[in-house]
Amino acid sequence: MLRLRPKKEQRKCWEALELDEMWTFVGRKKRKAWLWLAVERASRRVVAWVLGRRDAATARRLWQALPGRYRRRCWYFTDLFPAYADVLPRWQHRRCPKGDGGTSIVEAVNCSLRQRCGVLVRKSCSFSKKLEMHTARIKIVIDNYNLTLI
Repeated sequence: MLRLRPKKEQRKCWEALELDEMWTFVGRKKRKAWLWLAVERASRRVVAWVLGRRDAATARRLWQALPGRYRRRCWYFTDLFPAYADVLPRWQHRRCPKGDGGTSIVEAVNCSLRQRCGVLVRKSCSFSKKLEMHTARIKIVIDNYNLTLI
């Protein structure tokens, strides 16, 4: 469970979220599944994640998975993938080119998750045969990752 700031503090400052996606596979490498993450820049917590294809529909699911306070007063930093521009509010969205450093926190979280979860490693003997099991394993790792930040 995420610890949220008191409501007075929520109104004072704008949050910054970094959004990114990384690929993994279920069963075999041809069955790609993309893990979409939304990471709070200040605390490095994963505030929302979804597993799906690399398209605008999955980006919409990530948007819907965000807690309400992150949909109202928040800046969104993403890479140049066009699906984000279709979903995120234009005036809150900041597109960052590669090497800019705007998504460095979420990229570091991606690396940490790959270190902690065998099913996220590209060249691994550890893989899931079913999407449900894949989702459960990722959920456990993300929950444990968030707990280590408290």
